[in-house]
Amino acid sequence: MNYDELLDFVLDLAVRFQKSGAETYRVEETITRLLSAYGVQADASVIPNCITVSCTTPDGRTLATLRRVRDCGTLLDGIERYSALSRRLCAQKPNLDDAKSMLRETTASIKHYNEWITFLGYFLVAFGFAFFFKGTFLDAVIAGVCGIATGICLKFMGSLHANPFFSTLVSGFILAFTAHSFGHMGLCDNADAASIGTLMILVPGFLFTNSIRDIIYGDTMSGVNRLVQVLIISAALVVGTSAAVNFSSLIFGSMEGSAHLVTYSLPIQCIAGMIGTLGFCFWFNIHGSGILLCLLGSVLSWLVYSLFSYAGIIDYGCYFLAAAFVALYAEIMARVRKYPATSYLLASLVPLIPGSGVYYSMSAVASGNVSQFWEKGISTAAIAGSIAIAILLVSSTFRMWGVYKNRRFKKKLGK
Repeated sequence: MNYDELLDFVLDLAVRFQKSGAETYRVEETITRLLSAYGVQADASVIPNCITVSCTTPDGRTLATLRRVRDCGTLLDGIERYSALSRRLCAQKPNLDDAKSMLRETTASIKHYNEWITFLGYFLVAFGFAFFFKGTFLDAVIAGVCGIATGICLKFMGSLHANPFFSTLVSGFILAFTAHSFGHMGLCDNADAASIGTLMILVPGFLFTNSIRDIIYGDTMSGVNRLVQVLIISAALVVGTSAAVNFSSLIFGSMEGSAHLVTYSLPIQCIAGMIGTLGFCFWFNIHGSGILLCLLGSVLSWLVYSLFSYAGIIDYGCYFLAAAFVALYAEIMARVRKYPATSYLLASLVPLIPGSGVYYSMSAVASGNVSQFWEKGISTAAIAGSIAIAILLVSSTFRMWGVYKNRRFKKKLGK
């Protein structure tokens, strides 16, 4: 066995796995389990843009390597396929040539939606969540237009390899300027509702939740790295959207009073959240029956939140319990379909992302209202923290149960 070549192969798989959006612990476990299957004891350390591995071969040599990871995204079909491949490799232990061939075939089999479907996803995210956050039908249509404009901007910035701060700043400016321009022209009832719906495309809700989860898991470096990214993206959103609002007011003058926000019935809220979640499914490259399960999860998450809210439980508790239910649902579906829980978890959590809190925190900064900024900002952070802790508790319980079952299985084999 050429252990240098084996280490390079495992790193190639790990890099592709992380680029698809896999969690820190999942990438680390994939590395150590694969190398262990081939008789190599290893330690792996993963942060969002770097993978470091050190290992000891059966002949006593110590190997260490580092791989830089660039252009990470969210490709959930890739997470599912690479996870399935790693399980096959651990079970079959093929020679390296066959393993490399299996990796190439897996990479080629990953499904990608074409650009039209991707832009439809941007439209649906903004359209659905404009309704979800109490906008009118006209607000939702305008939000969908803003979503497409934001998607075009993100794609253009990506083609120029723009850094996340600049890309988010420009995209935030485009979405807010477009929404408020329509509002000034009387073509939008609530520019804020249209902006919030579109902002769901850019808000770093998942990134913040994952950063808190990494820190609590003990992956401190990865968690702090993600948290810094959240702060950078949030700062870019504040600068971009506030500049757009002020610029639109400079061009069109002060905006007339907006129509009152609309409070929809629970079924309408669930349908709106499901439409927005469908857009995320297209954006995240979820395919097949997984889409239906994700849509079901999103509806259940909001139903659970609403149920506890009607029961009089405080808002943070409602988010905690709803996120715990979603995490439980995702873990069960993952075991039923033999896929990672990430796909079902991310999509089902979409209605719980505090998009309005992020928007009004940014509005407070733009208007210079420091007290409102702290109030909204701390409330939004607390909601995200509640969601992260709920996910952590459920996923940790399932992981410990898995370790317990493996130990019992090994003891039986020993007997």
